[in-house]
Amino acid sequence: MGPVNLPRPSSPARYDAEAEAAGLLSYHHDQQQQQQQQQQQPSHGRGGLLQAIHGRLLSNAASWNQAVESPPPVTACWVSGLAVRGRIGGRVAAVAAISTPPEHYAGLRERILGSTQPGRGNPEGQKVFIASNIVQEEMIRGPWGRSLLELVDILGEHNVFVSIYENDSGPGTGDALRELAAQLPCPFPPSACCNSSVVAGEHVPLEGLPTTTLPSGDERVKRIAYLARVRNRVLEPLNSAYQPSGDPVAAADGFGFSHANMQFDRVLFLNDVYFSAIEAAQLLFSTNVDQAGHAQYRAACAVDFISKAMFYDTFVVRDAEGYGTGLMFFPWFAPVGQARSRKQVLQGADAVEVRSCWGGMAAFQASMFQHFSTADSTSQTVTRFRHDSEPFWESSECCLIFADWEDRFGQPDVANQTGVFLNPYVRVAYSHNTWKWLGFFRRFERIFANLQYLVSRLAYPEHNPRRTHLPGQKVRERVWQSNADGQPGGSLQTIQRIASPGGFCGQRRMFVMVDDIEKTNRNGAKNWKKIPVP
Repeated sequence: MGPVNLPRPSSPARYDAEAEAAGLLSYHHDQQQQQQQQQQQPSHGRGGLLQAIHGRLLSNAASWNQAVESPPPVTACWVSGLAVRGRIGGRVAAVAAISTPPEHYAGLRERILGSTQPGRGNPEGQKVFIASNIVQEEMIRGPWGRSLLELVDILGEHNVFVSIYENDSGPGTGDALRELAAQLPCPFPPSACCNSSVVAGEHVPLEGLPTTTLPSGDERVKRIAYLARVRNRVLEPLNSAYQPSGDPVAAADGFGFSHANMQFDRVLFLNDVYFSAIEAAQLLFSTNVDQAGHAQYRAACAVDFISKAMFYDTFVVRDAEGYGTGLMFFPWFAPVGQARSRKQVLQGADAVEVRSCWGGMAAFQASMFQHFSTADSTSQTVTRFRHDSEPFWESSECCLIFADWEDRFGQPDVANQTGVFLNPYVRVAYSHNTWKWLGFFRRFERIFANLQYLVSRLAYPEHNPRRTHLPGQKVRERVWQSNADGQPGGSLQTIQRIASPGGFCGQRRMFVMVDDIEKTNRNGAKNWKKIPVP
């Protein structure tokens, strides 16, 4: 792990302005109290103020945690709201106002809920390619599968192609996917392709993937190389030239590989998360709309949560300047640089500018992945997920693809309708318990923003010496080099070289796959491990 960047605190005025914007402190009331206290006792400076605020936040957080041990009834929520209102200087109304999405979100929701007509949430009939790598049998048979079917209905079955790819997870997952495939609509004649490609049970051999040399001298496959291969596989229906190695007859009954013979407007990636089909439609069609009501973005991502109030996707998300995230509580980003992403979250924007994101559910312009020829109705993929082969330097495949787009198509540009956005109004969760609490914690999450600010100021983001390196630039970087004599071992050396795309994505660490991946996956165990940095 590299050294931690410790940005110096800004002036008291900057801190107080951010606290006021967050709606957490009754700013003027506190100022009056401070003036009165200054007349009665010596000033303790900024340190005393921060200590007082920190103590107040910890006291409130302790009371808050006691209040939410179990889901409160509506009356209890109302009473808790009154208590919180008193504690934070009557700013609950301001918090609620900031947390309300733009009006057009409600319009799309009402359109969806007000009808049972297929495609009601997709009035322009945009074509959407839905891609997922999912291995959890209970999620496929349960909430994830139900939400997917609901989303297909909302978007319109003729407008959707569903591609699911699962490997090495055992017969239970395959059976669950077979059941799901039978429920996916197939509006085309039997002689033509259905609108889904559901492939399960294939084995991804590690032998066919690139390896990295460990200090021990062993050759191992990096975890990101494996994940990139699996993600690329779920996109193969977009590649007309691709032919699966499995049984081609499997596609005849709707369970197996199938090509997507249409041009798409959007691509939607879904992780194995709890999600709302309505919010998925809002992510697709409501994020960063122009005056004509059309969503404009290169990519738009949800916000994913690993616990009731903790943001998850810190490995992928980078703010508008390429910085990693702050402490994993609202507003998620660290107050460093211009802090544009952080400020936009606090302002209640539905399209928070970032350089990369994923968030468990991510929507893209389809042209980022597909080139479609109208002359012969053929399709090919134009971008593929990849990994960084350098030892002891890891970058998520989901971040590197944004770096590759920057290198190929230019920086994200809101003015040119190629922005990359995190949408705070679209949220997903990795457990049922977290999912059922999301709405409640969203309502009061700003209470934790001052604490998040203080901790992020001191210890976040993780230092990345390559954040500002541009592709093609001559740079000096510390890289791991094995011993020249072929003996085990090596060391970190500073060398001069040409920078590759994705320096802002990286972290000083390494993850490799275990040897027997089939057995590990069947047993539901962790199929990768972390190699300590020497």
